[in-house]
Amino acid sequence: MAGNQNSVDDPNSVPWFDLSCKGLGASISKIPLAGFAADIVCGRIQARDDYMRIHPLLMENVDLKNPNARTVLYLCEQIIRTAEFGACRQNFRRHYIDGKNSGPLTNPQTALIKKLPQDPKNITFGYWAAHF
Repeated sequence: MAGNQNSVDDPNSVPWFDLSCKGLGASISKIPLAGFAADIVCGRIQARDDYMRIHPLLMENVDLKNPNARTVLYLCEQIIRTAEFGACRQNFRRHYIDGKNSGPLTNPQTALIKKLPQDPKNITFGYWAAHF
């Protein structure tokens, strides 16, 4: 056996946030703060999945095309949306995309985009997600 049942070692165990994100944790939402926390965690899981899906496409297109191409602009906009709303999103854009906090996205910087890590877990606090 891989470890204790319902432990991190057990490949058959399912973390509580996975259950709540898949609709199995409906009872969690009846507890006021737990439902709010589950929504935050589920949003972060979805954002991470989106980031992991967009990142390779963005890197491939940046290597192949002009950074001002429509595809690159669209992928940059989408990856910016994976960052938490507010200061994190502005910081993310400034640090990894075009050096600006706001305004229309018109001139992504290839050197900044290339700094994007493959996994958003490696992005510094305050640039992609705030801590709980």
